[in-house]
Amino acid sequence: MKITLNSIIKGFAASVVGVSMLFTANSAFAAFPENDITLIVPYSPGGGSDQMARRLQPGLEKALGVTVRIVYKTGGGGAVGFTELHSSKPDGYTISNVVVPNVIISSQGDGIGYKADDFSYFGMTESAVGALMVPKDSPYKTLDEFVAFAKDNPGRLTVAGVGGTGAANWGDMAEILGIQTTYVPVSGGVGDMMPMLAGSHVDAGMTASNHAVKNSSIVDALVVAGPSEVGALPGVPNEPQWGYVTTWGLMAPPGTPADVIATLNAALNEAASAPEVREALIKNGYNPMIQTPAEATAYVKAEMARRGM
Repeated sequence: MKITLNSIIKGFAASVVGVSMLFTANSAFAAFPENDITLIVPYSPGGGSDQMARRLQPGLEKALGVTVRIVYKTGGGGAVGFTELHSSKPDGYTISNVVVPNVIISSQGDGIGYKADDFSYFGMTESAVGALMVPKDSPYKTLDEFVAFAKDNPGRLTVAGVGGTGAANWGDMAEILGIQTTYVPVSGGVGDMMPMLAGSHVDAGMTASNHAVKNSSIVDALVVAGPSEVGALPGVPNEPQWGYVTTWGLMAPPGTPADVIATLNAALNEAASAPEVREALIKNGYNPMIQTPAEATAYVKAEMARRGM
């Protein structure tokens, strides 16, 4: 066989192409994750979503082997952060805290570009029933006193809550109690609500019971939702007709590949199963949860159906 300079050049070029294709193939199937992950918290620092993210961050980093960076995208009762996630690349490198029912209710707002069932849910980790709280220096020491004043003075009492979600949940309770109050929406989350209660700028605040536990030095809970009392709030009565439950979890952008979701779910469940995490949840009035992505998705869909969506 006659070897020419031209054949040598062609052979070399073919080798380069082959190596390049092999490198590209290996890169395409590189194990996830290779880079840091951004975790969006759609509410102000100090609230339940921030606390949840901070509890899980060390375990997620250990399980995934990369840094998990927490960023805050506040406003619109969570809509700003949810919108940011919705438009993010579906590669698993941007994820978000999610609060149910907030993601459902916020999606009904004017000009909102997402639906609650658009997202790729990969696990709910904790839940807590609702609670009505008053400042420590409030003249209302019991629910009966609060209701009696409200009935004598319709619309005079102010009750703060997080955006449209709070309005819906407090509306249910106000109807059960047969009272009229003035609702004060807080767009940045519970982290912005607590200073309002601490300074007695509102008469009451309505959010998940874990906040009443965490902030027991500045608020007193008058009532909690659900069929039973909350162990971390001894002596606080419950209202069985009040069905307010808040659930926290994590989700990824729409269309995130199933294998990436599986990796994120495994890391989340490992982090959420850590003894120190579960002990902190129970101590602070939460109910711990472990879910598959299918269970998390079904949970959101069931909540949407319950609300007629």
